[in-house]
Amino acid sequence: MSRVILIAWDGADWRILDPLLDAGELPNLQALIDRGHKSVLRSTIPTHSWAAWPSFLTGVDPGDHGVYDILETVPGTHKQYPVTYRSIKARTFLSDLDAAGKTQLLLDIPLTFPPPEIKGRLLAGGVLPKNRTFTTPADLPDTLRKAGLEWPINGMSWTTYRNRPDAYLDEAFDVTAKRIAASEWLMDNTEWDLMASVWVGVDRTQHALSNYVAPDHPDYAANRATRIGAKVRDIYKQLDDAIGAFLTRSRDDDIVLFISDHGFQSCTRALHMDHLLKQFGFLEFSASNVVFGPMQWGPVRNLARRVYDVLGLHGKVSLPQSVSWSKSRAYTSIRSTGEGVSINLAGREPDGVVDPADFEKVRGDLMDRLASFEDPKTGRRPVKAVYRREDIFTGVHAGTAPDIFMEPAEGYSLTHARSAIENADWVSGDHRIDGVIVAAGPGVKPFEQPPLLIDMAPTILAALHAPSATSPSGRILHEVVGAEATVTAREATGTVGVTDEPTVTETEAGEMEEHLRGLGYLE
Repeated sequence: MSRVILIAWDGADWRILDPLLDAGELPNLQALIDRGHKSVLRSTIPTHSWAAWPSFLTGVDPGDHGVYDILETVPGTHKQYPVTYRSIKARTFLSDLDAAGKTQLLLDIPLTFPPPEIKGRLLAGGVLPKNRTFTTPADLPDTLRKAGLEWPINGMSWTTYRNRPDAYLDEAFDVTAKRIAASEWLMDNTEWDLMASVWVGVDRTQHALSNYVAPDHPDYAANRATRIGAKVRDIYKQLDDAIGAFLTRSRDDDIVLFISDHGFQSCTRALHMDHLLKQFGFLEFSASNVVFGPMQWGPVRNLARRVYDVLGLHGKVSLPQSVSWSKSRAYTSIRSTGEGVSINLAGREPDGVVDPADFEKVRGDLMDRLASFEDPKTGRRPVKAVYRREDIFTGVHAGTAPDIFMEPAEGYSLTHARSAIENADWVSGDHRIDGVIVAAGPGVKPFEQPPLLIDMAPTILAALHAPSATSPSGRILHEVVGAEATVTAREATGTVGVTDEPTVTETEAGEMEEHLRGLGYLE
């Protein structure tokens, strides 16, 4: 029976990869394309990893798995915790493969903490708290240490290295090299039916340094031939070498999938959605924002970090909410990318002020303002499209989605700014919906239509002949697994791993939130 090898470069985009391929700088990826077929892989809305990877794991969009942002709110409060594997309100293909007796080797897939029990080995991905078990089995780090290897967690916090590309690139290269070595050893020393590994350095690098590798960035022509440009390309070459190493461990009948969870577009201008809402008259900041707002960026933030470190306050003292809820009709509800805004609705929000009878009018007025807003510097509209929640989602958890979704125009990020709109600073790239896919293996055919990220779960289950306890929204990619491939149903056992209690402690949440800030997902 065929095995499945899935290699994912978080944030990979053909607009960046194609020029590197044309220049001969990614020979192993090119060889994979030559023996298979490539296409665009459509991601989710919103287009960030914390919504996309649960869609990969479940085969359903956020309307059915319920994860829309990197933080989830405790019901009836404004308290938020980082999302985890237990935040996913749909069954994942991991449980289906486990029920079918399949052995899995899962490496750094975001949102697999706390690590589920599976047959095989798992190193959780995403943002992890220190001093907690992040592997299955729990002693896997000890096994790696005995082999002279390590698996560094977190790292590559690109905003921490603001305007210090050498330091960032050195860390990214070192962390990735250690993970590659561990991955190769695990492939050699684990019996597996599915080997799935995610490589996050591409995403991190493109956020900060797209202007060195993305032809759609206006500074690309001048930057590409520089020393830093060459060093940025080394990140891709390192991962391309890893593809070659992984595929030397493949068999002729293995199915190989190369994917990304979303794509990337360059940006030269950035927004801060809450500040824009204030400019529109829909939001007011609390008095604490005057004190704590400067801590979110620049030298004051660096000083605040040092004070927190010296006093050991991380996870113990949180910044107060900066929104004056009693004076705000709307607020940013997808804080990681600015793609979602919600109405501060009475009866639904803890301190809601908008009468339900006025909901549609307030939402409609705000949507008109967002859609018609023009950048005073460029005369362009930063928001390419605006959608109502119900225009996108109909699933069982659609009711918890933001009321308004937005798609950024080319050249714009809907986050990473300190004011309503300004020149992009350290950020030069942000997410877009069009990712990548390459499929190779016996009988693989050209894709009849662009695949979706939610197609991955049913396709992997079909390839490994594993019944499913759910009904994925995605389709089986018959171009990959053959026209006759199916996924049979199985009876669901147990419950989905969602609890009413936070998965992490206050201290652990603080640690995770600090790393999320370093990744640009929080202010």
